[in-house]
Amino acid sequence: MSKDAQTYSGTHGHFYDQNGNELTECIGFELTEEFDKAESKRAGKLRKGHRVVSSSVSMTATFERTSNVQKLIMELAKNPEGKVNFIGELDDPIAGKYRVAVIGFSPDSLSIAKWSHGELDEDTSLEGTVDDYDPID
Repeated sequence: MSKDAQTYSGTHGHFYDQNGNELTECIGFELTEEFDKAESKRAGKLRKGHRVVSSSVSMTATFERTSNVQKLIMELAKNPEGKVNFIGELDDPIAGKYRVAVIGFSPDSLSIAKWSHGELDEDTSLEGTVDDYDPID
């Protein structure tokens, strides 16, 4: 099987804050772009045409909650209208490597305090919208 056909393994993912510090507590990262389309009728055709007219980008990062993650959440909570940047990276030794800069992240909600006796908090999510992104070579 060629390298191009190998499935990515998230085990090799990395997540960095806007200062270049790796947040090793990140156990999942997703950047999604959704497209808004307009329909157009076409003479002599049964099917309508579609054209992208705008898009929206969102990000979800999932963390094990540590003091580093709590500090990030509290910094975002102090200035909910402020925006921050991140870098998501996958460096799979078999399938390949790619990096993407997340520009202008703004949280939709923040889990300010969360704990449960006898359990590790492994599913603290940071979800929100993104102004832009840039693939990094």
